[in-house]
Amino acid sequence: MFINKLKITNFRILQEKEFNFTENINIFHGDNGTGKTSILESIHYLSTGKSFRKCSFKSLINVDFNYLNVFVELVNDDFKNTISINKSKSGLWKARFNNSTITKQSQISNLVPVVSIDPEVYRLVDLGPINRRNFLDWLVFHVKHDYLILWKKVQKCSKQLNSLYKSKANTNEIDLWEKSFIEFSEQLNEVRELFYKQIQPIILSLTKHMQSDICNLELEYYKGWSEVLTLKEQLTKDRKRNLLYGQLQHGPHKMDIKIHVLNNPASQVLSRGQKKVLSLSFYMAYIQLLQNHGVKPIVCLDDLDAELDDNKLSKVSEFFIQSNLQLFITTVLSNKIKKIFTNAQMFHVKH
Repeated sequence: MFINKLKITNFRILQEKEFNFTENINIFHGDNGTGKTSILESIHYLSTGKSFRKCSFKSLINVDFNYLNVFVELVNDDFKNTISINKSKSGLWKARFNNSTITKQSQISNLVPVVSIDPEVYRLVDLGPINRRNFLDWLVFHVKHDYLILWKKVQKCSKQLNSLYKSKANTNEIDLWEKSFIEFSEQLNEVRELFYKQIQPIILSLTKHMQSDICNLELEYYKGWSEVLTLKEQLTKDRKRNLLYGQLQHGPHKMDIKIHVLNNPASQVLSRGQKKVLSLSFYMAYIQLLQNHGVKPIVCLDDLDAELDDNKLSKVSEFFIQSNLQLFITTVLSNKIKKIFTNAQMFHVKH
């Protein structure tokens, strides 16, 4: 499956744009500020309902208009399908698959899985657990589509328990919700840990290939509560603190993939460049594991050549070429990137 055609309407500075793509590599080049990133962002937004840049949805809509629209034509073997999404400044979201109405964003995410990597990718290593938690959750979701249902059950229980803790509700009601929270959380953790065990050796192998100067890299799965306690025992131990602070102190919402180098947090000892390449290794492993499970994502690489020396850029590019996936790449230096992706279709984006 690949995107054959893309139509963008009122998305950031792009009022009307239409592209026809090749099945493999498509490169957008041009000066900064011409909308190259916005093209990739529109593909990501269609798939996920979110931008890969921190912003409100209103900032995605061109300032002169009240709505945005993104349309794609997909080719799967000899079949063609269309998906379109429309979002207004009032928050109204509409989507269609061919001639049918789509009611949930997750339906599009299943149909058009997109993995986006932008220049801020180093945040996966550098910032807090939520980035690594989202990383793993999206991986599981793309392979096990019913995972979202379980995830929502845990979120509902967490929200209800936090409300009960804040209001100092009676013990029986808290016990009842904690029972459901424990059941769903343990199921969630089981799935998360299963996929972590699959991706962890791939990350280590790719990191060794990408930058052998990182010695003694260690990855540790932290489920969100003590390894020596069951979640039930943890909640019993935490009850007073949960009531005091009005929220859960432990649980799957605290899950993390802890990254250490020589027994120190990677965020504290690695350079920004090393963090970026390590984060790239995480996403390359993510893509490889998706393919192992029969999922072929569309990959958006924003400003791929930024902050990468020639050696590392060559290794990254080799991985993506061999992945045989549809790639969308942006760059300012077209000659440099074209020498690597020799068979790419080039698009010059102007003001």
